[in-house]
Amino acid sequence: MFDLDEEATIDLTPLIDVVFMLLVFFILTASFSKPVLDIVLPKAEEGVPDAEHGRELVISIKKDGTMHHEGKEISKDDLPAVLDTMPGALLNLHVDEKAPFDAFVNVVDQAKTKRGGRFVISTQSSASGEAL
Repeated sequence: MFDLDEEATIDLTPLIDVVFMLLVFFILTASFSKPVLDIVLPKAEEGVPDAEHGRELVISIKKDGTMHHEGKEISKDDLPAVLDTMPGALLNLHVDEKAPFDAFVNVVDQAKTKRGGRFVISTQSSASGEAL
């Protein structure tokens, strides 16, 4: 049945294949774990604050979908002119939680067009009831 004179051999080819695949996997994983962009930010030697830094342009959207600026109701057609009034000021949106979504989207679309998408959405603290 068995020839006892033959030497027993182990085929190392599958083992070498597995080791090679693991090596390739770890090399590729290590190469993708590096940051994609090395960004070096410049340091300011003399900072000059923006003249309108503390100013805000506040637009409120009430639960019935009406928009307000400085206590006055504004329409969709008036919104671009209001956004152009203070171009350097921070646009701050106060939106009621029950406001219609399309009113909010309209203001966001105009903010993207007029302000390059730079605006903030204020939230309200649930514990104190004050705007954050």
